[in-house]
Amino acid sequence: MNGPAGLTSTPLAKAAGIVRDYVVRTYYVVDEVPRGQRLRLTPLLLGVEYLVYRVDSLAERNAAVDLDAVRNSDYDAFHTYKRGFEKVLRALGAWSEDVAFQVEEAERFVRLENATTSRGTVTREDALALAELRPTDVRLLRAMTFALRGRPMDPAARDLLWPVEVLADIANDLRHYEQDVSSGTLNVYAVFVDLFGDAAAGELRREVDRYEAMFHERLRALPPGRRARTAEVCRRRYAAAVRPYPAAITPPPVPAPPPPARSAGGRLRTGAAVGAALALGALAALARGRARRLPPRMSAPLHPTRGHTV
Repeated sequence: MNGPAGLTSTPLAKAAGIVRDYVVRTYYVVDEVPRGQRLRLTPLLLGVEYLVYRVDSLAERNAAVDLDAVRNSDYDAFHTYKRGFEKVLRALGAWSEDVAFQVEEAERFVRLENATTSRGTVTREDALALAELRPTDVRLLRAMTFALRGRPMDPAARDLLWPVEVLADIANDLRHYEQDVSSGTLNVYAVFVDLFGDAAAGELRREVDRYEAMFHERLRALPPGRRARTAEVCRRRYAAAVRPYPAAITPPPVPAPPPPARSAGGRLRTGAAVGAALALGALAALARGRARRLPPRMSAPLHPTRGHTV
């Protein structure tokens, strides 16, 4: 884990990249968040995204274990994280019905991912359902910005960004296709290659076209003055999904063997646990001082319907 490559793969670096790409470069622009508020919100959102990676590590550790059936220590740890997560967000004044909905969606994603990887088979519907749920962490960050600003979330903009987030997730899998196949990581394009072989690119592109058409249809609901800028910012986020797809890898290379028990990977997980505890403490300290600086939060209505896999 030494050197620039190792540093960029740490949980904190990954969280920083997510906040930069989605929050700073997309949500703040689309939602027209004032610069002064951005300075207050960004460190807080970075801390929350970092904590999300701790929960995600449970799924990675138990990829071959059905947690609902086995109910091991990580099953209990997941629920402990969830309860603590809610307490921290409530203390920060970052809790609303939209935030609560995204927390439940996050649990749904973790359960679906675990069920999919533990049984060892993935269908087209599984892959698309995971792609639709995987952006829950960034949707949570966006919902938090509205709660912290004391504003309800605009339903039109919320619906507009749903397919953009799915497309961005597919784009990410396309960019990391070879790496994910080599490491045995779940990847939407890899699933389509396994299912459709040489026709995989065309099959996945059909789904991408469907999501993009959904985005353009919803874009028309925005005021004309905001459409061009929103379209530019959003398309930048999912550009890789509409470019030529990488060549299919068949058969996939043999995954690299796991590191020994006391390797750097184990130390990273220990470091992440310590970092999570420190982040929780920092967030709680921030919560005590934010009540005087931010307006009272407003509960936004729960989102009625989102895009569905067909």
